[in-house]
Amino acid sequence: MNYTVGVLLSIAAVTVIIAALVEISRYFRGQTIISGRQLLLRLVMAVLLLAIIGLGFGGKVYLSGANQEPTVLAIGIGLGIVLIVAVVVLALLDLRQVMAAQHRARAELYQRLADMRQELEELTKAKQSQDKAEQDLESES
Repeated sequence: MNYTVGVLLSIAAVTVIIAALVEISRYFRGQTIISGRQLLLRLVMAVLLLAIIGLGFGGKVYLSGANQEPTVLAIGIGLGIVLIVAVVVLALLDLRQVMAAQHRARAELYQRLADMRQELEELTKAKQSQDKAEQDLESES
């Protein structure tokens, strides 16, 4: 059981690090709609998650030791709860920013679609005028 918790926490830490590196890579390649501020927010969340995982490691090591101070344990649990709440709040802020970015992208798409429709209508009218002019020339001949 001791090794299982350590392995799971290690896997979680590696997963968080890989996810952060993927986000950074996608941002600098321009494959995402998030802003620099939002990338920073996600990196802060990754650091907080790593701190929570570190607290899990520390708690596991501390609880396996012989000298267990209740105040140290209470401080560790309190800090863990504060970090978890901070991650949840930051995740909600991130979700809000993602939704706003999606809304902006959708609005831009609809605007471009409306512009293209207007262009198509103008081209259709021009083509109809040209066809009518050609018919008039043929009927005069």
